[in-house]
Amino acid sequence: AELGVSLSAKVIGIVATLRSWKGHTFLLQAFSALAAKDPGLELIITGDGPMREQIAGWAEQSGFAGRIHLTGQREDVPAVLAAMDVFVLPSYANEGVPQALMQAMAAGLPVVSTHVGAIDELVADKLSGFLVEPKNALQLQEKLEELLQNPGLCARFGSEGRKIVAARYSLDAMLDAMEG
Repeated sequence: AELGVSLSAKVIGIVATLRSWKGHTFLLQAFSALAAKDPGLELIITGDGPMREQIAGWAEQSGFAGRIHLTGQREDVPAVLAAMDVFVLPSYANEGVPQALMQAMAAGLPVVSTHVGAIDELVADKLSGFLVEPKNALQLQEKLEELLQNPGLCARFGSEGRKIVAARYSLDAMLDAMEG
């Protein structure tokens, strides 16, 4: 409720600095196509950065402004993630292993992201989420739609993502790797 999201909504979300290469424009294109078909779909965009005004303008022009929630920078990322059904990070450049993606997977969310940087070392395509080609709003839309229509697949991806993060990126796993 604090985020302005309807309690009955299906929610797609992103947590990322508002920079061009994070792919917000492609997410907004995909969301607009999905929202036109599904009146119960909403989008949370969490973060701040140099593209805030542009992204707010695109959201306003989309025709779905009331269903797109720009939350700004938040310190309570786990609470924001808890409001989401699917996490998306459509970056097309400058990524290593994104912390927000790791947090989303640790929270048990299914994810849709891209083959950029080391993302495919974190997200196991078709096992813990879907990986799409960068700058491809149509592929992004198709994979988001597939997840939104299949709660069982969401649960399976979320569970597998949580296992991957715990096995590779937990404090114990990271300390063992450092010691090794």
